[in-house]
Amino acid sequence: MADQSKDFLTKLYATFRIEAQEHLQEIVSTIVLLEQQSGNARKDLVERLLKRLHTLKGAARAVNLVDLEALCHAMESIFSAMGKSNRVLASEQFDLLHQAGSVAQALLHEPTGRTRNQASALIASLDRLTAELTDTGHGADRNPDAEPVSTDADDIAEGAHVSSQAPDATQQDVIRVHGKSLDAIRYQAEALLSIDLSLQHHLNDLMALADDIADHHDRIGMTARDSGGAIRRGKAGPARRAISDGLAAPREDDESAGGIAGASRYNSQFELRCRRLAGTLSRTRRDFTMLRSRLMDATLATALVPFSSALEQLPGLVRNLARSQAKEVLLSVEGEGVQIDRRVLHIIRETLIHLVTNAVDHGIEPIAKRLANGKQRAGVVRVTVAQCGGNRVSVTVADDGAGIDLAGVEASAARSSDLHAGQIAALSDQQKLQLALHAGVSTSLEVTQVSGRGVGLAIVAEKVASVGGELQIDNSAGAGCAFRLMLPVRLATLRALVLRTGSSRYVFPLAGIDSVRALKEGDIQTVENRETLLLGERVIPAVRLGRLLNLDRSGNLARAEENIAVIARAGGISFALLVDEIQSEQEVLPKSLGKQLRRVRCITGATQLGDGTLVPILGLEDIARYGLLASDAAAQGEREPADVSQVKRVLVAEDSITSRLLLKHILESAGYQVETAVDGLEAVSKLRHQNFDALVSDIEMPGMDGLALTEHVRANPKTAELPVVLVTSLHSSAEKERGLRAGADAYVVKGSFDQDNLLVTIRRLI
Repeated sequence: MADQSKDFLTKLYATFRIEAQEHLQEIVSTIVLLEQQSGNARKDLVERLLKRLHTLKGAARAVNLVDLEALCHAMESIFSAMGKSNRVLASEQFDLLHQAGSVAQALLHEPTGRTRNQASALIASLDRLTAELTDTGHGADRNPDAEPVSTDADDIAEGAHVSSQAPDATQQDVIRVHGKSLDAIRYQAEALLSIDLSLQHHLNDLMALADDIADHHDRIGMTARDSGGAIRRGKAGPARRAISDGLAAPREDDESAGGIAGASRYNSQFELRCRRLAGTLSRTRRDFTMLRSRLMDATLATALVPFSSALEQLPGLVRNLARSQAKEVLLSVEGEGVQIDRRVLHIIRETLIHLVTNAVDHGIEPIAKRLANGKQRAGVVRVTVAQCGGNRVSVTVADDGAGIDLAGVEASAARSSDLHAGQIAALSDQQKLQLALHAGVSTSLEVTQVSGRGVGLAIVAEKVASVGGELQIDNSAGAGCAFRLMLPVRLATLRALVLRTGSSRYVFPLAGIDSVRALKEGDIQTVENRETLLLGERVIPAVRLGRLLNLDRSGNLARAEENIAVIARAGGISFALLVDEIQSEQEVLPKSLGKQLRRVRCITGATQLGDGTLVPILGLEDIARYGLLASDAAAQGEREPADVSQVKRVLVAEDSITSRLLLKHILESAGYQVETAVDGLEAVSKLRHQNFDALVSDIEMPGMDGLALTEHVRANPKTAELPVVLVTSLHSSAEKERGLRAGADAYVVKGSFDQDNLLVTIRRLI
């Protein structure tokens, strides 16, 4: 009986945490709005806060969270006093309420002794504020026992609902289901796509078999005609009787007219049976596809959540960040009711935080500067969510600040990338804006706790690409900047083209494709040292997929095969992707590459085709961002052969063959010459006989590990100044300290591995 009671209380507390989290998010957001509003709008917000706090207080009492209950009661007293006195709080007093919201969150998730002490101190401060509002000179009674405390069912019910009204029919149909249960159903529904694609593949094989039989039938017919009129004069022999009796097929080496005629008739019947079977299977597959599609739609519908759950934390973020920088910023949110897959929202939530932080920190000017430029004292950050068609959602984060400093972006990109000033100057303004999405590019002159490292927008681009979305930047110097995210409503299957370049196949999402065209000789022209394609009255840059992915396509003859242009757009840039062949258009189920391959340039995931092969999925954003730069660099390389003596040499020491090949591929793709070693001892041997510009080493290796190897490198006068980067799965601060103490120059954790971060680190050290 005790176990049953304990299980019930555990389930009750889990339900309470979900409910309380919703209430607290709403309370914090409403406090921000209350600080900005006035008049009747302020009264409505106070009433809303009182209802939320009263409900949360009752629910906390039901699960015996006394500290949270007392804190809610103290906050409730303040808003009650505000409603009665109609007094307005100062910014410092609102700071106190925001602190109370943060401590309430901590009491919900981590109710430690320190948190409880903070809550007690806050309650005392809130009581003093209540006394000031009521002008009584006495603190409001913070003891929730001042109200009748009851543990009966009616009191618990009071904490379970916002109002005492009976729930409507819609509310009665709503149940809480754990996300993992929905994910399990979705996974099984998605798995049916592989079966669907396999059925189509087998159908194609069956039709190909029928075509082969038809070809064989034609060859037999030609043999019969070559034999003259023998067939017409032949009599029904044993072979023909065997067919009519349903027995074995006649021998093809039977040279008699009857044997040839029997084989011809047998092949015709066999071909017909194959085509009839293929037709029946095709209809069955069509029915299966229809049911699978309906099941998938119904399953995905259960995963849709309102966008508001990702927006609730933004008001507090904007308010606190603006206050810390002595700015005035108003947040405007529209379209929070638009629904989207909760998996997409989970990934994009971090993106929104980075974009809004960037708008307040970099975009909105200080008050004095805004007034000098004739702007309003308070800057505005607008977050707008809108439905675009059936399967796309547009999310725009815009501000009325200073806009992006293109000159600053150019200067930062020249310092942190392989591009020189001439290449950057040749880019269009839109392409220069895309440089701001590269890791290490920042217009900030100093590094702060908020920004300055050039990482935030790189994370934004990565997150958007990971869900198959698009990112566009609209910039107006002195008037503001807008980031527009085009996201899929559902994160499931997608329509795509299967492309071939060389011997490799890739999947290219249809969402970013404008058109496809076959190329004729002379269609690709070199304009200003860059390959281009004339499309109507527009000239768009051309990107060769084989070159971009460093595929082995040596010689000019291989280039002639790239006679298909896929016209696509990403980040506001149109480009032509040149490939050898388009094999098919089909529905695919994208899968991530996993944590170890979280960031692979130009690849966002992989999928399984009907024949069972795994094929990479191309990332439009990366192709637009890196492809154009790579084609420009390649064009210069063709005019001026690279000086091999200037190529930097990197030694990679890694015992895992998978990690070793991955690091080798990443570094060679970036233009480095790479040697590998399977452990520290082999690395020491190679360092003794060869010269390198940098060492990249794992820590955990048999024989001599990375720490011992680093110490050996530092002890040898020949290699004492060699830059050393440790790449390891050990991510504790103690392990990092050990690595740096051994003499390492940088430390990259595999669990959060980002190839751009590795390349930026090596470029900085070499």
